[in-house]
Amino acid sequence: MTTLRTVVLPTLVVTALCAVVAGLIEGGDGVAGALVGGAIVCLFFVSSPAALGPITKVSPHLSLLVAMMFFLTKVIALLALFTVLFDRDGLGAHLDDRSLGGTVIVATLAWTFLQIRASKRTRIPTYDLDDTER
Repeated sequence: MTTLRTVVLPTLVVTALCAVVAGLIEGGDGVAGALVGGAIVCLFFVSSPAALGPITKVSPHLSLLVAMMFFLTKVIALLALFTVLFDRDGLGAHLDDRSLGGTVIVATLAWTFLQIRASKRTRIPTYDLDDTER
C-alpha cells in the first residue's frame, strides 16, 4: 500500500499533467499519446514487484535469475509494443509520438525519484549484526 501511495499515485498525477500539456499543444492525439505513455511506464514498473514478490518469499536464491529473465521478457514486450504504437497505418495514427515519448521520459524520471525517496524513508536494515560474542 505504501508503494501505491508514495510512488504510483504521484506518477499518475505527473502523467495527468503531461496529458494536459500535450492536450494544449497537440490536441486529442497528444492526450492519447501521453496517457498511453504514462500507462506503459506504470505497468512496466509495477509488474516487477507484483511478479517477483511471491518468488522472493518462496526461494530468495532464484530471485535474481527470475528477475533477469522477467526483465528480458519486459524489454522484448516493450519492443513489440512500441513497434505497434509507432505504426503510422495502425494504432500509431491516433497517437502523438512526441507526447508519448516525452511522457515516458518524464514519468520514468518521476517514478525513479519517487522510488528513491520512498526507499530512503523506509527503514530496512542493510545487514544484521550478530549479538552473540564469539
